[in-house]
Amino acid sequence: MPLFKNRYQTESNRFKNWDYSSKAIYFITLVPQNREFIFGTIADDKMTLNDNGKIIETEL
Repeated sequence: MPLFKNRYQTESNRFKNWDYSSKAIYFITLVPQNREFIFGTIADDKMTLNDNGKIIETEL
């Protein structure tokens, strides 16, 4: 029996014929639930990271 009974299938947003295991530069966007400011604050067009944001910066 298929998982979720084929209810939640969506088309892939990945580029066809692209090798995602190859070396490349990727742009990653993180949007927290309800767009809460959990990674820091923005003031004067500058991002000031809080502890959560510093963890993300270090790990990525």
